[in-house]
Amino acid sequence: MNRKVFITIIFFIILIIIFSSIFLIFNYKTLKSGNNTISIKNIENVSEYILNINEYNAEVEVTVKSNKNENKYNIKQRCKNNYSYQETEYENNELMIIEHIDNKVIIKNNKLKLEKIYESCDFLLENNLFLTTFIEEYKNTNQKEIIENENYYIIKIKLNDISNKKVAYKNLYINKNTGKIEKLEINDINKNRTIYILYKEITIN
Repeated sequence: MNRKVFITIIFFIILIIIFSSIFLIFNYKTLKSGNNTISIKNIENVSEYILNINEYNAEVEVTVKSNKNENKYNIKQRCKNNYSYQETEYENNELMIIEHIDNKVIIKNNKLKLEKIYESCDFLLENNLFLTTFIEEYKNTNQKEIIENENYYIIKIKLNDISNKKVAYKNLYINKNTGKIEKLEINDINKNRTIYILYKEITIN
């Protein structure tokens, strides 16, 4: 093999390595972005994207509105298959941890040895705050639609079971530019907002 041919081969090998590295780095960032932005190219991809989510970690700000007042909570969530974990931070570094394992609910408190029921916080014990609950409801409801505006893809559903009149409609907002799930609105039977969930951070696995 002459010198010229050898140099040419080495040059092409280097090019292949460079392009392979760029490809791997790009895909690594896409997979680790936590939002699979590349999978939502248009409104037709939104349903498929949502239905493929079964595991995520998130930090959310939850605003609960009642007739008398409005309260905000910082919550950490972790969901995988039939397991969900929720950690709510209160004043004085008090933490309430709620774990849903299949049909069991386990409540823990970092300061109390006994179980404590928090006033006006029954919603924390329910699954309505979890994205995976919304996805299951989206699968099963008879009334759903996906619309879009300038900034968002919006998944709108009406629940089949409205035994709880405070939870009848849900709207999930996905940023069109980033593919990031940004917020979830929960409305009552009269379409008044009762719970607002802002996703400050979310990683979808």
